Amino acid sequence: MKSESVQVEGYTTLPLQLPTTPLFPYPATHYLYLRPHEPRIPDPDSTRSLFLVNVPIDTTEAHLRHLFGTQLAAGRVERVQFEDVQTKKRAAATTTETNLTHSKKKRKRVTADDYERYLDDINLPSIWDRKLQKSGAHAVVIFADKPSMETSLKAASKASKRGTTIIWGDGLPTDRIPALGLNRYVAHERMQYPDRGALLRTVNEFMTTFTQVSEARKREDHKRLAVPDEDGFVTVSHGPKLNSVAREEEMRELVEKQKKKAEGLEDFYRFQSREKRKERQNQLLRRFDEDKKKLAEIKARKGKIRVSFSLSLVRLVFGSGADFLYSLNDLVHDSMAFWVSFFAGRIKGSRWCPMYM
Repeated sequence: MKSESVQVEGYTTLPLQLPTTPLFPYPATHYLYLRPHEPRIPDPDSTRSLFLVNVPIDTTEAHLRHLFGTQLAAGRVERVQFEDVQTKKRAAATTTETNLTHSKKKRKRVTADDYERYLDDINLPSIWDRKLQKSGAHAVVIFADKPSMETSLKAASKASKRGTTIIWGDGLPTDRIPALGLNRYVAHERMQYPDRGALLRTVNEFMTTFTQVSEARKREDHKRLAVPDEDGFVTVSHGPKLNSVAREEEMRELVEKQKKKAEGLEDFYRFQSREKRKERQNQLLRRFDEDKKKLAEIKARKGKIRVSFSLSLVRLVFGSGADFLYSLNDLVHDSMAFWVSFFAGRIKGSRWCPMYM
């Protein structure tokens, strides 16, 4: 039965009869809408592409190839891009990398954006053998050439006008598409545990590309900073590699900082301060005993001696901190003893008296 072709907002309407199932043995009609692909930003493939709206939820690339190549017998499909699948940018990055490898004279360096697009297309192994489309989803069918696209659009319009019954997926070999129903979920359970080798290859590819992205970003930043600005100034950035001497200086400064931090923590606890103070007092007592012994030895050798301030002066000069206070006290004591001895000797009419009796 013939029917008028329906045009909706520039789309050609193609009625499709959905196959019956044991649970729903009634015929149902699904309407597919087609028009030439006219994206906002044209690309080389847009002139030979058809834009499809309201594709069936079980649509696969094999279904659309079978529809245009066999059921409509119009054109040869090159590939299909579904709504939730990103445009194949990975091939462009791969082609650029190949050119970098094989071309030695004139080669274009792959940018960081190219590597990032390549990185976005690296995914872990899928856990579904067949993806279902959402209701009202769209797709872009890219044909081998523009005449194939135009012929397919005319064939769809002619089939709609003639009222040709097109059963969706009729005659499509079952081995070309994964099964639905229970078999779909059995395969899903099995695919949740992918092969270790496949996982390792995916992870290695991702990490390698990620490293290439970082290196490309560094090259671009270095090149951009090396270009003089409007005023003729060149931005000097940090990050040059340090030579061995610079590394040694850096390590030496780090060690000094660690030492200073350790020095600040020596008297952190109260018992450490007490022990340190006690040790200083014991050290001063030992020095005092040593001085007394030296004076006794000198007195035994010469009998009478003159008071000498050399020992006190040495301790005063080389002492530090609390030692300085003790040395100053000793100096005052020695001075007083000297003058007492001096005046006592003058009074008695004798020579100087010894400082220690």
